[in-house]
Amino acid sequence: MAALTDLSDLINRLTGGNNGAPETVFFTKLPYVAGVAATTYTAGRSASLWTYDGFPARGSAPGAGAIPTVSTAGAIPFTASTGGRDKQLISIGLISLIAGTYLLYDRLYHISGLSGTSTSDQTIQGPSPSPALTRNTGGAGNIVFYEIYTAIGGTATTLTMTYTNQAGTGGQTTTIPIGGTGFNGVTRAQRLGLAAGDSGVRAVEKIALTATTGTVGNFGITIAQPLAWLPIGGSGTSGWRDYTTGLPGIPVIDNNACLALMFYPTSSTVTECTGAMMFVEK
Repeated sequence: MAALTDLSDLINRLTGGNNGAPETVFFTKLPYVAGVAATTYTAGRSASLWTYDGFPARGSAPGAGAIPTVSTAGAIPFTASTGGRDKQLISIGLISLIAGTYLLYDRLYHISGLSGTSTSDQTIQGPSPSPALTRNTGGAGNIVFYEIYTAIGGTATTLTMTYTNQAGTGGQTTTIPIGGTGFNGVTRAQRLGLAAGDSGVRAVEKIALTATTGTVGNFGITIAQPLAWLPIGGSGTSGWRDYTTGLPGIPVIDNNACLALMFYPTSSTVTECTGAMMFVEK
């Protein structure tokens, strides 16, 4: 990454100097999934906005395992950097219907079509990852969450994930609740923890349910690279982050990044949001 040296360098590039290529990208997410009111939330538990209507148009359940990119339906679009320069996220602002925290992330891998009733192993990428990640391939900082596309059953059970960590060690395992109230509705997205000492994921080998949830439904596994957090303090208010002056520093955006949003609500009201991101190149 070519770092911005000072405020003068930033201003120069924001005004188009030195091939800064400033770009503002707008987005809107509406509280509907394919025209149907989105499922209400459980306060404090994350929801995926991947399939929400708005701009960009909604993403869909991916089916077979795939590596999504900026060209994938549902990704927030932006212009790729050129000339060997890095695309850098300078700031993000957002107005939200309800309070909570938004996560902007790069969607590295996704799969759907997993069953809420099967207790057999369900292959994700397999022990020799296919398809393997093409971005942030070392795995450091990558997170994994299950994502529900069609409601699974109301019987609570446990999901065990087998994965390869950031050091390339396979056969690592972790468990998480799935099914039952708050863990079975459409757009529910639950992040999985990692084994002690692990700090990221290169691949997910397989998952297995301890018992049936009672309904097949349709859920998936997503590997993601978190990029930026944006807290919103109150209903109908806005939030703004300037990454040139505050944590986590200036996120670099891969030219193929599949940018998407997750939301951690403070109430059960389904969110609606509109926002913008500012980029420069160096």
